Amino acid sequence: MVSIKDVAKLAGVSVTTVSRVINRRGKTSKTTEEKVWRAIEILQYRPNLLAQGLRSQKTRLLGLLVPDIDSPFFARLARYIEEAAYQRGYNLILCNVGEDPKKERHYLEVLLQRQVEGIIFPRVSDESLLFRIPSLSRVPYVVLDRTLEHEEAPTVKLDNLAAGALAASHLLELGHKKFACISGPQKITVCRERLEGFLTRLAQEGIPSRDVLVVEGDFKIEGGRKAMETILSLSSPPFALFCMNDMMAFGAIQVAKEKGWRVPEDISVIGLDNNPLCEVFSPPLTTVAQPFDRIAKEGISLLCKLIEKKKIRKKSITVPPYLIVRQSTAPFQEQ
Repeated sequence: MVSIKDVAKLAGVSVTTVSRVINRRGKTSKTTEEKVWRAIEILQYRPNLLAQGLRSQKTRLLGLLVPDIDSPFFARLARYIEEAAYQRGYNLILCNVGEDPKKERHYLEVLLQRQVEGIIFPRVSDESLLFRIPSLSRVPYVVLDRTLEHEEAPTVKLDNLAAGALAASHLLELGHKKFACISGPQKITVCRERLEGFLTRLAQEGIPSRDVLVVEGDFKIEGGRKAMETILSLSSPPFALFCMNDMMAFGAIQVAKEKGWRVPEDISVIGLDNNPLCEVFSPPLTTVAQPFDRIAKEGISLLCKLIEKKKIRKKSITVPPYLIVRQSTAPFQEQ
């Protein structure tokens, strides 16, 4: 079998240099990297990662548990997590748990059997079984996005209270006085936090929560459609709507159009996430944006520090949202 020594000899470099190039650690010149990869290709060298891992106790593998890979939010987050892991020399095993706590638990055991060095995950929901599993303590882990109110685990998440408040502030600044919200599932903490931020900001302007219509959705287009059907069936519908993600906002706007409502002339709609489709949707969607790249980088950085047993100044990191105003919101006009 071809060995790393054979690669080093053909490339005219040391074994250490070949190892550095393969594992993406340390600095090497572009010319040297090209020589090493050319030698690897010629010799068809494939390192025995299992043997390396047994010798060094390091597999350079991380596990990512994703609640639903069909979700544009989680697909996008996974992309940034993979890139952040790659930049630090780690490979990623992605497991789609399909919003199923039992499947989530199953894949945790699979990742541990694969000898991953760390695990990063958003919970399925507050009903997640992961923290009831003693084996989770065998590896460092970081919880992303779907954290609990009094989380003790290392976490990185959006400031969801601020996100809800930001949506409310924008609609208030446009002069709106009658509001509705299509929330995500209330069994997920982030949804409750976003709703709290939204309602608290409205209450500061004298609009009590009892005057705000809240309809629970499911983070999907169809959930937004169903919720909007309920909202527009009222004898006196609201003129400003906050949807807790962009997908539900898309569904809500579809129904509004079908029923003859103009967006934003008759009803202003604001989403959350900044889905890439926001810019091309009609009308382009105003949204509270999540900085996916920063959340992913902070999460992987925190996980790597835990793996490397480095000192951590902050175990819980909250990332601020920001507003992107497009054409789905407009100043209130008397009907």
